[in-house]
Amino acid sequence: MYGETSGMLRDALAELLRQHRIQQRIGGAGLHTVPETTTVDERKAIGEQIARYRYAVLVWCDQAMRAANPRINLEGSTGRTRGPAEELRYRLARTLGGVEVDLPTMDELVTEQPFGLVDTWREAARACVLGEHDFNNGVGYGRLSEAECLTVIKDAADVIRALVGLDRRYANIPGWHLLKEPGRLGRAAETCVTWAGYGEPDYTVDLRGWNPAPTLIEGPRLPGITGVLQAQHNLLIHLGTFPTAQNLRVVLDSQRIVSREAARRLQPIDPALAARWERRGETYGRLVRETRDIGGLIGNGGPAAGQGSVAAARMEKLDRDGLSEAPQVRRFQRISGGIDERVRNVIEHGIAARLYFQRISVPGLNDYNDELVYVARQKFVPITSPVKTELLAIVRSDLRPTPIQRKAPTGAAQSRLDFEAALHHRPPPRGASPDVPSI
Repeated sequence: MYGETSGMLRDALAELLRQHRIQQRIGGAGLHTVPETTTVDERKAIGEQIARYRYAVLVWCDQAMRAANPRINLEGSTGRTRGPAEELRYRLARTLGGVEVDLPTMDELVTEQPFGLVDTWREAARACVLGEHDFNNGVGYGRLSEAECLTVIKDAADVIRALVGLDRRYANIPGWHLLKEPGRLGRAAETCVTWAGYGEPDYTVDLRGWNPAPTLIEGPRLPGITGVLQAQHNLLIHLGTFPTAQNLRVVLDSQRIVSREAARRLQPIDPALAARWERRGETYGRLVRETRDIGGLIGNGGPAAGQGSVAAARMEKLDRDGLSEAPQVRRFQRISGGIDERVRNVIEHGIAARLYFQRISVPGLNDYNDELVYVARQKFVPITSPVKTELLAIVRSDLRPTPIQRKAPTGAAQSRLDFEAALHHRPPPRGASPDVPSI
């Protein structure tokens, strides 16, 4: 997620901002008590490697600015026509155009470096490479609120400020390439930070971004409520495959049983929560009745039906105090809410794409003992036709999940405050104790 990758980047850069005497940290000349362990050529190679790591961080900043402020054409614009975000993007583009190194290789990103300073740069570049996936998975213009966009812009501007400050500090490394127009880049970043910081930040953006795809929980049955969670989790994943009408009915009935048993066990503990599970069970009971005359052979859903049956059987055998742990109950609610949403999507898609059909009775004639008699014949028609069924209404009204109130993750604001403190960090005066803060 964006919060994890950007937090890793801030932590790495904050550590670098607190490190001074760069030559000594890469084996160069320093104090008379510390011998020189690297040659000039070796320190030059180290500087080139750090520059590649820095290039990855600059690319991440450019991607973040484009995701939060996607004004495409900045050619022909001037400082008077560009806003703070556009000005920073313009200066960043000029800086990237002047970079003379390539991006770090995969070996450089995954191999631990012998010098701690260089390895911290590697961690920063690694966080940026991982963070590239976030901008195509929810962290982009049109998917973010205005406050979230400003938060991303401010994060990128603060990172650029850190890079400008470190650039001056690393100037004595042999062969070090300074950033192009660092003064203008730094002023643009500071102006952008001030502009983006006028409003209230929205750190819920940290919850967006790329997440690894969930996998099945294989292995033997887990004990107690964890076994129910195991089956419910696997059911949620298997519902990614469109089920046939028969397998869908098995899934619906399994959730009816799971909800009924959950309400029974939660009644002595939390009556209000038990009532919510009771309503969920009633909803699935109505869905089971409404899908009795539903047919459809396209799809599969066998594994989903199997896991649903397992979840119902394990829930019926669960001890009466099996839902006494609040964290497990919350996880149970979260997984079940995901199943509700997936079932709703399956039914709506099956009806809209005419993959599910409604069975109705129509009058017909049959030849019986050389006489024509009226009989009732069965016929499958699309559910979108004028057939009296409440299936779609139940799905859209009762099965729609409650909107989630997104809350910023714990530590989101503190991470940025710590990084701001590192930006203003100054080394202690000569002769002072390291524990005494400098003024």
